[in-house]
Amino acid sequence: MNLLLLTASPKKKGGASRLFARLLRGMLWGHRVTVCPLSGRSDFAAALAGMAQSDGVCLSFPLYVDGLPSHVIEFLTLAEGRCQEEGWSCPLYGLANNGFVEGRQNEPALLQLQAWCQRAGLPWGGGVGIGGGTMLLALRIVFPILLAVTLAGILVSLLESGQVPAGLWRALAEQALIGLFLFSGALYCLGRLAGAIRRGTAAQTRYTRVMVPSFLFIPIADLFMVLSSLFQGRLLFLLLGEDKAALFDADHRRS
Repeated sequence: MNLLLLTASPKKKGGASRLFARLLRGMLWGHRVTVCPLSGRSDFAAALAGMAQSDGVCLSFPLYVDGLPSHVIEFLTLAEGRCQEEGWSCPLYGLANNGFVEGRQNEPALLQLQAWCQRAGLPWGGGVGIGGGTMLLALRIVFPILLAVTLAGILVSLLESGQVPAGLWRALAEQALIGLFLFSGALYCLGRLAGAIRRGTAAQTRYTRVMVPSFLFIPIADLFMVLSSLFQGRLLFLLLGEDKAALFDADHRRS
C-alpha cells in the first residue's frame, strides 16, 4: 500500500489534525506513507500529484461549521476533474476531528466526503470522527511533561539513596494508564482504520471522543477558552515557547 496522508488543517504548524495523522502513520509500519500538507492553495499542486501516484488517500482535517474547511472544498473541486479525466481509482479515507466533546459531530463532514467519492468515481474507504481533538492535543503536551517530572524524581532518588519510593513508581504507572485511557477511543478507532488501509479494504466509519465525562469536559473547555482569550488565542503557543507564539503572530498578520 502506497498511502498519501493529507494533513488539511489551515494551521501551518501543529494542530490536532497533524497529531492524529502522525498516530495513524505510526500504525502503518511496513507500508509507504507520504505525508503532504494541504493548508492552502499553495499545496494543491503537490497534493494532486501525490494522489495520482497513490494506492490510497487519507484526508485528516478539522471540522469547520459542521463541514469541510473551505480550502478542502476548493481542492476537492479541482481533484474531481482530475479523477474523471485520468481515471484515478484510489480509495479515499477520512479522519475528522472537532473541538466539541462528541465525535458524532463530524458525521456531516464525513458524509460530504463520501458523497464526493460517489461524484468523483473513487471508492469511499470509511473514516473516523474524533471529538475533543483540541483537548487531546493539549493532553499530548501535558502528559509527557508529567511523566518527565516523575522520571526525574525517580532518577534523583536512585542517585541519592539507591532506591525509589513505591509512591513514585505508582505515580508513574497511574499517569501512563490515565493518559492511555484518555486516548483509548482515538487509538482504537485509528487502529481499526489502519487495519483496513493495510488490507486495502473499506473501513466502517467510527466515532469516538476524548475519554472525559461531558460534565467535566464542558467546564474544562470553558476554562481553556477563557484563558485562551486572555492570551489572544496564543495560550498553547505560550506554553510551548515564545518561538511558536512568534510564528502564530506572523501567520495571523499574513491572514
